[in-house]
Amino acid sequence: MQARDPYRIPPANALIAFESAARHGNFTLAARELRTTQSAVSRQIAKLETWLGARLFERSRAGATLTEAGSRFRDGVAAGLAAIHRGAAEAAELAQGQQAVIACSHDAAHFLIMPRYDALRRMLGEDVRLRIVIYHHSVRSLPPDPSADIVLTWRAEGVDPEDRAVVLEEGIRPVCSPGFAAAHAETLAGPVSGWGGLTFLDLVLPNEGWATWEDWFAAAGRPEGTPRRAGFDCYTYAVEAATGGQGIALGWRNLVERSIEAGALVALGEGFVETGNVYYGVLTEKGRRKPLARRCLALLDRLR
Repeated sequence: MQARDPYRIPPANALIAFESAARHGNFTLAARELRTTQSAVSRQIAKLETWLGARLFERSRAGATLTEAGSRFRDGVAAGLAAIHRGAAEAAELAQGQQAVIACSHDAAHFLIMPRYDALRRMLGEDVRLRIVIYHHSVRSLPPDPSADIVLTWRAEGVDPEDRAVVLEEGIRPVCSPGFAAAHAETLAGPVSGWGGLTFLDLVLPNEGWATWEDWFAAAGRPEGTPRRAGFDCYTYAVEAATGGQGIALGWRNLVERSIEAGALVALGEGFVETGNVYYGVLTEKGRRKPLARRCLALLDRLR
């Protein structure tokens, strides 16, 4: 009996680039999501079109529109990724045992989870493994990781209150290094309208829900003119730049207090501006079936 040939499918990187570009209708936005360049996404799509022998997009200055072939291929890719995700989740669940898995962004892991990691691990018990995984930004339309029991997210609409816990109630205020504060003491002591000559450290990638400088300006006042902005791919880099005296970063309650207490950062303004936004820990479908995951979720609420 003749052996069956392996499935003939395009390279995974090309499929991921295509999925993102098809969802956004724009190669540049896809590149930002995938943390790569527009030219790299364009090359992946071109290779995919060569591999398939079909044109997938009509390119224009306004963006990229799927052809009929591209639309049909998008449906197949989406279904395939979803099937792979389900299979991976089922395999991961069988292999995990006494393990709690929290999925979150890199910044949330760095500022929210890791400072509480040791206390959380001790409260769960020595026989429990606590694992932190980072969102897979290239497939945002799917859950972040098939092994995840808990996902940290701003979006909890329609989630049963028993399946979610508040991790952070958002409050924001500017922060900078002690050296920067001393060098610009007179300006910072005045109204925000006079801060136009300072550098504001900002994020350049799509925001999953965190407040922005515009939210703080709306509440505290707006600098005159067009302030200088330095852009960073993630919040961790922006805080490091602020610590290094490169400008003013937007600081979040429960994220910057340790740096302020240690003297690495100085808090500016008249206290935290409350946005009303809430950051949640949400049980995944897999997590809802695990008593250990529910216990971990309750502890996250206690530790905030």
